[in-house]
Amino acid sequence: MTSLGSKLRFLTVAGIGFFSDGYLNLAIGLVVPILGYLYFENDKNTVPTVDSDVIKGCLSLGMIVGQLAFGTLGDAWGRHTIYGKELILTMFGTLMVVLLPWKNFTPTAVTAWVSVFRVVTGFGIGADYPMSGSLSAEKSPFGSRAKQVLTVFSNIGLGNCTASVVFLVLLKAFEGSVATSERHLEWVWRLLLGLGIIPAALTLYARLTMAETIPYQKYVSNSAAGHKRGLKEQWKDFRIYFSEWKHAKVLFATAASWFLFDIAFYGINLNQSVVLSKIGYAKGATHWETLYKTAVGNLIVQCAGYLPGFYVGIFLPDKIGRVRQQFYSCLTVCILYAIWAGISSPGVHTSTAGLMVIFAISQFVLNVGPNCTTFLIPAEVFPTRVRGMSHGISAAAGKCGAVLTAFAFGSVQNAIGLDGVLGLFSGVMLLTALVTLLIPETKGRTLEDIENDIIYAKPLSNGGDSSGGSVTKVNASTKTADDV
Repeated sequence: MTSLGSKLRFLTVAGIGFFSDGYLNLAIGLVVPILGYLYFENDKNTVPTVDSDVIKGCLSLGMIVGQLAFGTLGDAWGRHTIYGKELILTMFGTLMVVLLPWKNFTPTAVTAWVSVFRVVTGFGIGADYPMSGSLSAEKSPFGSRAKQVLTVFSNIGLGNCTASVVFLVLLKAFEGSVATSERHLEWVWRLLLGLGIIPAALTLYARLTMAETIPYQKYVSNSAAGHKRGLKEQWKDFRIYFSEWKHAKVLFATAASWFLFDIAFYGINLNQSVVLSKIGYAKGATHWETLYKTAVGNLIVQCAGYLPGFYVGIFLPDKIGRVRQQFYSCLTVCILYAIWAGISSPGVHTSTAGLMVIFAISQFVLNVGPNCTTFLIPAEVFPTRVRGMSHGISAAAGKCGAVLTAFAFGSVQNAIGLDGVLGLFSGVMLLTALVTLLIPETKGRTLEDIENDIIYAKPLSNGGDSSGGSVTKVNASTKTADDV
């Protein structure tokens, strides 16, 4: 029986990776305006749209590679062998961005330097999705399997809020010196990113020494029988399992729903400074005042909608089920974005307070629903031998949506306005809801049920999630490639 202390230690160690994801994802949106003031000499001292999109999108490009690579390696070589390496990459990439040369760098060189090392950071952050997702589903649960997986994942919201708070503190600390010379904003953005490395460094050793999960040992590794597992065996397992349409259909649905959701989610969250400016909140008489109002606006939206959404979402899968949670929340966001688009059109005069309210409500529903379930479902619905790869593929598809919206948001918003973009996002959320209907429900199912394909049978009538920790014998359909 796993002790309470061990369970809490796991939640902390696994959650740090997502804390870094949330922190570094939001931080770059706060850093880009400062880079414009310091390095880009044009009429408005802003980073051009294309350069801004590249800087913001490169983290997601790295995440795609990390999710696919580490998801595959985690299934092939084991969670213990791989876990912790991703945190080293995250720390190194972030440190190199912070060490951007202070002088004699052209705007093009600044964009290139930051973008390259954001890719490295993204590689590490992306790798954490399939690794921590699989570990959270397979470790002895704290409460229930769903609660454990989502408690770990909710640290991404905490990281977002922390980035905004740190940014506010740094701006206030350097207010006097920035008033003397805006060059002192160098310290603000470098410290903002650099401080995000500290939590990761504190938990690195614990990750590197974490034990292998019992389900992986029982269902996959066969180490007791003398079987050696590698990439060849992993690809064979993957091919055999997904040769059945009922399995391939679910992988398509988890990947497609995450892809569509991230188009809308990152379209808003990577560009919160733009959105806040458009609704009239992030405008100041000086550059410092503009940055400060942007940070305050971010924090208001996060505390009112973003972070509470995560914590409410933790408890819903065991109550209403994963599929219902994702389906109905996506429909709700579809309606909210349509309303937001209507009241944001040029001919309509809506107060800033009113726009901030619908912004916060939409963020709350996004996080209660699909932001939780798109991560949870791939960690549960696939068996242990392909869980990491399937979660990695689904997450990578999501980041493809993030890359698409990161590179296209600025150009599309310039062409059709914020109201037009919100109308597009409304349609995207409707498609997300429809794709969700292809996914089987895992509420009330154990890991053994998932291994034996029982989730494709008639749904359980009783409520409540099982512990997910039971590990017993496996039938022929769940043998590894070594046994087939």
